[in-house]
Amino acid sequence: MSAPKLHHYVPQSYLARFGRGDMVRVRRRCPPKTHLANVKNVAAETGFYTMTDENGMPSTAIEHELSRLEAQGLDALRRIDETGMPPAVGTDDRELLCLYLAVQMARTPRQRTGPLFGRNVTTYANGREVDLALMTEYLTHKHLGHPPRAAEAQGTWDYYHGARAMNDGNDTTHDEAVAVTLGSVRMCIPQYRARHWRLETSRKPNFLTSDAPLVLWRPETRSDTYQGFGLEGAHEIRFPVSPTAQLVLIPGQGTSAEEVKLSRVISCNQDLTDSCEQVIVGHPDRHAALDKVQLSRRGPTLRFNTAPGFRKNSDGTEEPMGDILHMYTTRR
Repeated sequence: MSAPKLHHYVPQSYLARFGRGDMVRVRRRCPPKTHLANVKNVAAETGFYTMTDENGMPSTAIEHELSRLEAQGLDALRRIDETGMPPAVGTDDRELLCLYLAVQMARTPRQRTGPLFGRNVTTYANGREVDLALMTEYLTHKHLGHPPRAAEAQGTWDYYHGARAMNDGNDTTHDEAVAVTLGSVRMCIPQYRARHWRLETSRKPNFLTSDAPLVLWRPETRSDTYQGFGLEGAHEIRFPVSPTAQLVLIPGQGTSAEEVKLSRVISCNQDLTDSCEQVIVGHPDRHAALDKVQLSRRGPTLRFNTAPGFRKNSDGTEEPMGDILHMYTTRR
């Protein structure tokens, strides 16, 4: 069997559910245009999961393993189509989709941004000393697209040199980044398992998907400007399953299904668009939903911040613990 070279970080079989045959319409961040595409060319990178085996040879074992999970996940999604309900608590399909969703969250390029940040800075430096001035230059011209705050430049510099110091002066490799991101999957599964699963349906096929289809959502807060949130802090974990339905995981237990208004679909499509990697995906013959959303040039970005930290004691009092580094990814 030949080794696949183009590796997908969103399953082709999943994307095809939003199109006609293997064709979908995609809208890109950059260049900002809409065009038809075969799903084999969407959300994919050459050698994305290729690792070096024990004999020093390239291995695509991870890609093959993911393909098996994708086939099983597709069957579970089809059973949701048939029943009109999410899988019940404790069922094989529920457990399978917990794994499917956890893997989907871990497998996108965005999840590798942190582990590979140092390597990208070193490549950009091209032999120059990575001092605070160079880090500011890198953030301005490559990572952020605008000058960073002083605290962010300092935090980024601290992270770069701290990570290298813990790795014997080296940057994280591609193989290590793959292992770190996929290694988080098992720890995250309980977060999906512990929630109430709601299937939201729409009379018309207006739900979109993207190259980062799992969306963590909570109402906007002032803290969004300086910190992020993860699975625990998400009020909703959303995953479109077809043009007429999406799974929404919320606090609580059990399962439910409800038909939602068009305004809810439009709002969710915009949140999905805000959090995509580079493209949103819809049906080739239905332009309206793709045209309605606003797609910015840049999406969610890994950010750094250095600020005073405080430790909460058992008696409820707080004490300073010096400056700490905070890393988070913006919501959009």
